[in-house]
Amino acid sequence: MASPKVSLEQWRILHCIIAEGGFNQAAKKLNKSQSAISYAIAKMQEQLGMEILTINGRKAELTEAGELLLRRSKTLLSEAECLEAAAQALHQGWEPVISIAAETLFPIHILMQALEKLGKSAPHTRVEIIESVMSGTIELVEKRAVDMAITANLPKGTSGIPLMDIEFTLVAAPSHPLAQQKDPIIFSQLAQHRQIIVRDSGEHRTGVGGWQKAEQRWTFSNLSTAKTALLNGHGFSWSPTCLMHAELEAGQIVPLQLEHESRRKTTLYLTYPEIDALGPAVKLLETLLLDSIAEYRETLPECLSA
Repeated sequence: MASPKVSLEQWRILHCIIAEGGFNQAAKKLNKSQSAISYAIAKMQEQLGMEILTINGRKAELTEAGELLLRRSKTLLSEAECLEAAAQALHQGWEPVISIAAETLFPIHILMQALEKLGKSAPHTRVEIIESVMSGTIELVEKRAVDMAITANLPKGTSGIPLMDIEFTLVAAPSHPLAQQKDPIIFSQLAQHRQIIVRDSGEHRTGVGGWQKAEQRWTFSNLSTAKTALLNGHGFSWSPTCLMHAELEAGQIVPLQLEHESRRKTTLYLTYPEIDALGPAVKLLETLLLDSIAEYRETLPECLSA
């Protein structure tokens, strides 16, 4: 591939001339002599073999070809600036990539809110999010396959920051026979209906997500698909209240009343495979995540706690 004839500096000068309205104005803006600006453009036109600027009075105007090249060169300059910014970010210590294992029970929009804020401080740090369930999260931490993890169960030998208690409610669609029953439900009745379950994503599937004694079960690998089955009346489920808040409010699903307690809780933690090797982006994300949880807790205090 042939080397470019026109330098990035020449393209920058062209953009400055158009933005400022003339050679003299561009010279002042760029702290260069007017002769240096004129020479750069003259050389540029020679290298390209075409006229890209004309002088109308004291104002520099683009030719038709110049307008096309100016538009195309915006992308070139933008890419160059991004490349330099990325190099500077790496020089300052920002990680080029961070990976997060996020238990599917965790409200994903809280994580996205924190990541959006992270992007403003570390725009060149790429983020990989692995949605995991039960032992799948633990395995990712134990294998050091992620930089941080949100998990309901802490791997052995690790500590964690409590993020929130997720409450589970026994629910079904209002059309489901269990929802239409007036008397409290007993476990033997529950076992006669189909249960909607989200599968443990671990290789060995050692996680057990509460009571699973129904004769009929539909097991999904994705929480959103399980929610669809629940909304369509295909079964009952112990579902995270916060993630079903809108559907509960709208009456699309309803809580079922067991003879005994029909609500449960589990704590979600933030943990790290290597706590002593955290980079600045991971440390900042921890702070932003805790801040986002605090904001969320103010809006939905009834379905989670500290």
